[in-house]
Amino acid sequence: MQSTDSLRELNAKLLAEIAKLRKENAEIPELREKQIIEENARRDSENAELKSRVGELEARLALLEQSSAVDGMALSFGQTQNGEEAIPVVMVPTVDVPDSVIDQLSNE
Repeated sequence: MQSTDSLRELNAKLLAEIAKLRKENAEIPELREKQIIEENARRDSENAELKSRVGELEARLALLEQSSAVDGMALSFGQTQNGEEAIPVVMVPTVDVPDSVIDQLSNE
């Protein structure tokens, strides 16, 4: 009957091992969930920082573009790069004036 006792002992060890594995398996989803939550928080923080950085860079770009446009206007109203005086250039849109108005202005 020793074999029955050894089988019972082996069965008890296996049941203990099964209980241990079930406990570990129950912890795995909790650990994964915790890890996912931490990764999401880190990613959200990084995204917020990057969005802030993008906003700052867009603002700087707008200022640079505005400054560049102002510098270009200053060149056209001031001096050329050669130091010569520049003639201001003003862009005026084309307007269609009826011939009757031109004739009337010419007769005045």
